[in-house]
Amino acid sequence: MLAIIYVFCYTVSMLKYFIYCRKSSEDEDRQMLSIDAQLSELNSIARQNGMAVLETFSESKSAKGPGREVFNEMLRRIESGEANAILAWKLDRIARNFDDGGKIIGLLQRGVIQEIRTFEKTYLPTDNVLMIAVELGMANQYVRDLSVNIQRGIREKIRRGVFSGKAPIGYYNEPRLRTIEPHPQNFKKVKRLLERFATGELSLTALQKEMASVGIVGNRSNKPLPLSSIGHMLRNPFYYGVFVHKGEMHQGAHIPMISKKTFDEIQVALITVGKPRKRRGDKGFEFLNFATCGSCGYCITGERHVKKSGRRYFYYRCTHKNKKERCTDRSFIREDQFADEVKRNVQSVIIPDEWKEKFLARIETWENESVQGKQTLIDRLKAELVIVKAKIDRINNGFADGSFDIKEFKELKNPLVPVKADLEQRIVDLERSKGNRLELLRNLIFEANQAQKWVFANNGLEMKSFLKRVGSNRLLRAQTLTVTFKKPFNSLAETVIAVRSTNDFSEQSSKWWRRRELNPRPKSTYQPRLHA
Repeated sequence: MLAIIYVFCYTVSMLKYFIYCRKSSEDEDRQMLSIDAQLSELNSIARQNGMAVLETFSESKSAKGPGREVFNEMLRRIESGEANAILAWKLDRIARNFDDGGKIIGLLQRGVIQEIRTFEKTYLPTDNVLMIAVELGMANQYVRDLSVNIQRGIREKIRRGVFSGKAPIGYYNEPRLRTIEPHPQNFKKVKRLLERFATGELSLTALQKEMASVGIVGNRSNKPLPLSSIGHMLRNPFYYGVFVHKGEMHQGAHIPMISKKTFDEIQVALITVGKPRKRRGDKGFEFLNFATCGSCGYCITGERHVKKSGRRYFYYRCTHKNKKERCTDRSFIREDQFADEVKRNVQSVIIPDEWKEKFLARIETWENESVQGKQTLIDRLKAELVIVKAKIDRINNGFADGSFDIKEFKELKNPLVPVKADLEQRIVDLERSKGNRLELLRNLIFEANQAQKWVFANNGLEMKSFLKRVGSNRLLRAQTLTVTFKKPFNSLAETVIAVRSTNDFSEQSSKWWRRRELNPRPKSTYQPRLHA
């Protein structure tokens, strides 16, 4: 008997414990003790059993997923040999997910952890690991079920018109009924201030001071509410009886504080009394933020000169801010010259009205042919599908009648199954296709034709915006603007330049209908090709 007691005491003396306490910060788990209460109980257990406690670890974090820093640090120190036992209130305080649970079970099985002691049970390396896994699995499932139940409860509250969240200023969360009710002191105060703000009488700063004077301040700081919080409050539709949940508007069952009309007046007052930041205007410069210097790559800026007569002249030049190398282009360009350069580049990618109509007529012809060709192909594939299905049906019937054994049945049927699936997929793809290539071509023709109207109207802003969309690398050098056009406008620019190089109508026509490589029709048949 004395020998048994000696061995037991020796074994206990060899165990070095880490105390681990955890309290979830993401849910109110009323059945679990707080961290202070857990520490008190576990220290009492350690004193009663003479345990050697090296250190205490505690954290407030959910264990439904991996990634707890304190827990991982404790395991790292256990693996390094600093301790070989854990003292915790319950097993689910240590882990509620299979990643952390697997680490604990592995360390326990290998003997790195020689004991896990809780207030109700002791886990040893020789215990049935299945029971430990079941307990950890039950803890994990509890978290999953809790999440599902909470989400279901939230959806039910939303259906009943009860906002699921913290009550806005002027209301409070009723804990017994789980509803949102008017605050007994602040409801009327907030209502009066909102109605005053709707009249335009108060600014945001004045409203902040008024709220502080009636005792509506931050709960923790006890200071006036930030202007950003007041702005959110004024934009909250909760005050006129509705609320937003996941981007969807719902009718609330709570008592509204103001009417919808008052809320709309508040939104107007917010714009009226707001003080937007001052922005630097363009100061009459039409082509700012448009081009870069062809010499050094820095931005082109505007410069204004006022003569004694009062006349104003606008020029554009490089900012000369490149400190590594000196910009070689020191020239200026007048705004009217810059506008001519912009117009010249736009004119290189325009389509006249007469050619617009010809191109659209050709596209319509292609669309009709494309629809007919697609339908013909679909009909052919459907006919092939009917034949393949008939073969599969005959093979199935032959196997059912006993004409084939299982080996012959598989050899005959297996090659036909992928063919059937491929035909069905091709038919679905063809039926869903919409001929996007022709639609893109039509949009290009309309946009290039619209550019011609902007050129005739000398609309500098629209031409500038157009070049930004269809071109890149807008470089200004030696008073000349060059634009690198994107596809397919680069090919259109080549065609327009080629057309302008000749006055012969037949040659112009051949150049407009050239460039077979952009033809959306099948390559097997030759058709005249319009450039765009």
